[in-house]
Amino acid sequence: MRPLILFVLILIFIPSAFGCGLFYEFSPADNLNKIKDEKESEKNTHRITEIIDGDTVVASGGERIRLLGINAPEEGMYFYSESAEVLEIILINKDVKLEKDVSDRDIYGRSLRYIFMNDLFVNLEMVKRGFANTYTYPPDVKYAGEILEAERYARENNLGIWELSDIDSVKVELVYDAPGDDNENINGEYVILENTGERVLNTRGWTIKDSGTNIYFFGNLDIFPGSSIILFSGQGDDGADKLYWNSPTPVWNNDSDTLYLRGKEGLLIDLYSY
Repeated sequence: MRPLILFVLILIFIPSAFGCGLFYEFSPADNLNKIKDEKESEKNTHRITEIIDGDTVVASGGERIRLLGINAPEEGMYFYSESAEVLEIILINKDVKLEKDVSDRDIYGRSLRYIFMNDLFVNLEMVKRGFANTYTYPPDVKYAGEILEAERYARENNLGIWELSDIDSVKVELVYDAPGDDNENINGEYVILENTGERVLNTRGWTIKDSGTNIYFFGNLDIFPGSSIILFSGQGDDGADKLYWNSPTPVWNNDSDTLYLRGKEGLLIDLYSY
């Protein structure tokens, strides 16, 4: 009876295996790889528990994460609150995946990462909706092209930080590469603002910012029609048409950077990108 029972079980099992695909599709190696991928995915899942600002968050365990490839407005700047609030709506108490580029951490000890929530690339989305600008810092340039394209979309549609001021009579020139050693000739880099209109422009509340975190705040100064003022990066005493940033180091990168000129409401007057 035992051989007969064994033969019957074989007859039952083989058609079942063929019918459900087990005979051909089962692969121990593929199965192990799938389990490994699932475990790696679980390991890379982080819950966002706090929003610091529009480009920095805190994950479970207290890890501070700086979103790569973007720069959101600093505290006190136009659209700071809106940027942070939108990032909170997107990420707070949500599970996300983190992706590293080349660098692991910045000088402040924050983890540098791209953040993905399901199919949403959060870094890119913040730029595309006008809540941050691109901030390309080699060697971390994996998605630089995609994020730059998102910024073009936001600029063309005047979204968020790209909303334009009604001041349209300022011509901006920038000398960003000082002769010789930049660190020894900081005033060799400077910005020229020319009033090309027919009315006096008062600079109270205006700001100039680079693509990073360097910001200059203007005082109460009139720029008369047809005249210009010069803002030097280094040390000096302000005059009627000469201003000094008093930065201890060069402000403008020699390879690429962007100058943002904003009015007292925070709206964009002009930008100079190279």
